[in-house]
Amino acid sequence: MAEGKIFLKENRDRIEKKYREQVMGLPQVFADIDKKLAECTEEVALACKYLYAFMPYSDIGNYAFEAFLDYAENGVYLWKENSGVAELPEEIFLNYVLFHRVNEEEIAPCRTFFRREIGERTEGMSFREAALEVNYWCAQEATYHCTDDRTLSALAVYRRGNGRCGEESVFTVNALRSVGVPARQVYAPKWSHCDDNHAWVEIWCDGSWYFLGACEPEEILNKGWFTNASSRAMMVHSRVFDTMIPEGEVIGKDGMVTMLNELKRYALTKEITVSVKDSHGKPAEGAEVSFEVLNYSEYAPIAELKTDSLGKVSLTTGLGSIHISARMYADGEWLHAENSMDTKTEDCCEICLMPVGKEKGIFYEEWTEIDMIAPHDAPVNKDMPTPEQKERGSKRLAEANAYREQKVRNLSNPECRKFLEKETGDSSMRKKLLEVLTEKDRTDCISQVLEEHLKSALPYEKNMDADIFVLYVLNPRVDDEVLQKYRKTILEQLSEEEKNMLQKEPAKIWKWIEDKIVSSPEKERSSVITTPSGCLKTGTGSILSKKILFVAMARTLGIPARLNPHDRSMEYMKNGKFISVSAETEKKASILLKASADTQWKYFQNWSIAKLEAGKYITRKLEAENFRDQVMKLPLEAGNYRILTSNRLPNGNIFAAEYYFEVQIGEMKRVELAFRNANLEDMLENISIPEFTLRKEDGSTVKASELTADGKHILAFLEEEKEPTEHILNEMMEQEEAFSRYAKRIIFVVKSKKALETPTLSRALGKLGNVQILYDDFSEIINTLGRRMYVDPDKLPLIIVTNGSLNGIYATSGYNVGTGDMLLRLL
Repeated sequence: MAEGKIFLKENRDRIEKKYREQVMGLPQVFADIDKKLAECTEEVALACKYLYAFMPYSDIGNYAFEAFLDYAENGVYLWKENSGVAELPEEIFLNYVLFHRVNEEEIAPCRTFFRREIGERTEGMSFREAALEVNYWCAQEATYHCTDDRTLSALAVYRRGNGRCGEESVFTVNALRSVGVPARQVYAPKWSHCDDNHAWVEIWCDGSWYFLGACEPEEILNKGWFTNASSRAMMVHSRVFDTMIPEGEVIGKDGMVTMLNELKRYALTKEITVSVKDSHGKPAEGAEVSFEVLNYSEYAPIAELKTDSLGKVSLTTGLGSIHISARMYADGEWLHAENSMDTKTEDCCEICLMPVGKEKGIFYEEWTEIDMIAPHDAPVNKDMPTPEQKERGSKRLAEANAYREQKVRNLSNPECRKFLEKETGDSSMRKKLLEVLTEKDRTDCISQVLEEHLKSALPYEKNMDADIFVLYVLNPRVDDEVLQKYRKTILEQLSEEEKNMLQKEPAKIWKWIEDKIVSSPEKERSSVITTPSGCLKTGTGSILSKKILFVAMARTLGIPARLNPHDRSMEYMKNGKFISVSAETEKKASILLKASADTQWKYFQNWSIAKLEAGKYITRKLEAENFRDQVMKLPLEAGNYRILTSNRLPNGNIFAAEYYFEVQIGEMKRVELAFRNANLEDMLENISIPEFTLRKEDGSTVKASELTADGKHILAFLEEEKEPTEHILNEMMEQEEAFSRYAKRIIFVVKSKKALETPTLSRALGKLGNVQILYDDFSEIINTLGRRMYVDPDKLPLIIVTNGSLNGIYATSGYNVGTGDMLLRLL
């Protein structure tokens, strides 16, 4: 209980001041909010004011007051009823218990509901105990599932029972905050050792931060499958929306959000310094410096800072390769420079800004080789559960999984059924509208929202081809924005004269938007989109939000429109072709790419192309494009470009190559892609794998340390009668004589003796000779070993080559052509 204490005593004046600043920026919106605040208790009103003071404008535009009221009321309830919460430092309570936003998710009231669901389970527990318990509850309600980039609300993750890691962690943070446990999401924005990223959760207790895997409960804190992976990261960050920054190294700002460096908690680190000079060799104060890692075959930022008066900027990062790009606007033009450094051996570097096209060290129209070295595996968190804790945790996780599987077995969104079953004579179009939505949209869409889009679009159905109508007029989805009503609101904003004029000249929609909607990047979060109705409500929106509003307005007026899938430029259809709204984005040049036949080229896997815009390379989204007969022709805007190719090695390092070029209007560039092959010694690693046991046919067990003690061995966990396993078995049989010589060093692991009777595996055993057969139920070992060897544990077969006891030197999982040849090279 918080009897006698004054709610937020230390921050009351600051909150009131910051709230009034927000009111002054959007007075037309806050008039109604102030009326509703007057009806709240003093504590709840102050809590609401804190949320409004530090939320991005997009939240103010997208959501009603009532959405935030839930967060405020629950926060005040916790402060009054939970002595542990009342005793928290105010900055911890405000940022990590009260605040509504975790990252870039949709906001939906959930805290009171979650508290009522969880509260009894955590009653009387310390923050540490409650955090572990809440994570078991999260595991019974949701698990991992690969989905698109739109981030669901915590409530939507709960309802559908799954989400990607960013959504699982949003859900878990909200669940923890709902019962008063200070929590935040942390992110490895991009890994250095593999093409991916990951998000997890940190909780605050006993004066320090501890981590846990979201919806992945353990019996202890500071334990997760990513413990080793995070030790190879070049950056792990958290974010805070308040302007009073808690202690920590600031590594960038994104409008209303400040990024904080959390890497020291996970990996070996060092501080590096970059000195930036202008084109005259003088220190470049205020230059923007982006620290980047090569991931998905593009340079992805992990921290973005500005240089000081000496032209310097410092960063604490991991021990590996980092790419650095810098830009500055001076004398009417953008200056740009790039460099790479290996932080393991280098402490500082100097780069000199030059006009675009004349950057020092950049070679135009020739391939330059770049080696990107991933940090070595060196975990700093080595706590392990006891055998008793491990057994208890496995039992509890199995119970959670069983509960969740039952929950989601027949899960469906009743709003879809409600929308489909409405009897209005347009059932076929209702079905088409649902079909055009993403799988994720169909799980959390609202019937009333779909109803408005359908009714507003139907009058234009006969004006165009059916597919065009469904995709580019009826479709309510433009990008990754929250799906809301907007067509009625748009029509109410326009006079009949304006509607007629904009239908005749769609490009003028953008002029209308530019006149009406202001961009205030310092009051936004670039990845949080203001919906079309939100833009019109507040009169504000980011550049991307305004582009989405353009498409929404065009579709509302019956004009087929989209954001170009390659670069998000605005386009509308005229005479059966999409026309760019801006002359700057018209594609009046092209490139003809030629690919070698011996390499399987896949965009965002081993190549990408980026355009230099305002001193910064922006990667084009070309996942849907494919080479035909080793050739690809792409339309481009005139300008400067960079092609990257990359060969990710099993040890995490990358052999990359860069190609810079400029293309003029009317010109077609011809470029042959270059792919760097690796020698065997470049591909191997020495990774200590954890001890585990396998079963023999008689039921006795054997330790992996004994199996792998003598020289090199192949451990192959097989999924019989599935194509990836069948493929590697066939490759081995094609070279049966060679593999037979190593039969005693080959260990096949299957789930049961029945697997040995399947045709391909039975034939392989007959041809290869004395291969060892061992057994496991694959319930735990596969995930542990796959994660440890940095391959996908969800794909079988899992094949590990060891050299000495429990020393993994190579691993592969899933379908990979040529694995047989690689295994022979390694043996």
